[in-house]
Amino acid sequence: MVQVTIPADVKELIAKRGLKEADVLAVVNDAAASKKYIKKGNMGLAKKVIGDLTVYVMSDLSGSGTAVVKTAYAHKMKLGKIVNVMSETEWKTADGKAVAQGHVEIEYMTVKRNGPALVDVASNEAYVEEYLATKTLAAAEGLFEKKRA
Repeated sequence: MVQVTIPADVKELIAKRGLKEADVLAVVNDAAASKKYIKKGNMGLAKKVIGDLTVYVMSDLSGSGTAVVKTAYAHKMKLGKIVNVMSETEWKTADGKAVAQGHVEIEYMTVKRNGPALVDVASNEAYVEEYLATKTLAAAEGLFEKKRA
């Protein structure tokens, strides 16, 4: 288990985004135990599906056995198969393999579209970056839900 610290300003952001601290801790601890996360320098990005949300946590991993949470976000869309893989990024898997920019199938309320993501071809995992989850995907979810109502 890793020692996780969530600064006060990040706790405020997490609450504003409707996330629970317990879920953020679960994402970090599961990622540390399974080694399923990606890194860029000292920053780690982990994800976990909790209920109907995919929760992401970005942490500073520069300390030994510690993680300082920098941000957390989530989306309701389901990430499917990797559609294409483009150039490598600065991101690496926990074991040092390259992570590329690419596109994945994204599904919400039975509608499927392709969208950008960081893709780890070796594990067939995709990660959505914060700007996309908190802006584009959040807006699309809202539109779909309004249309459905």
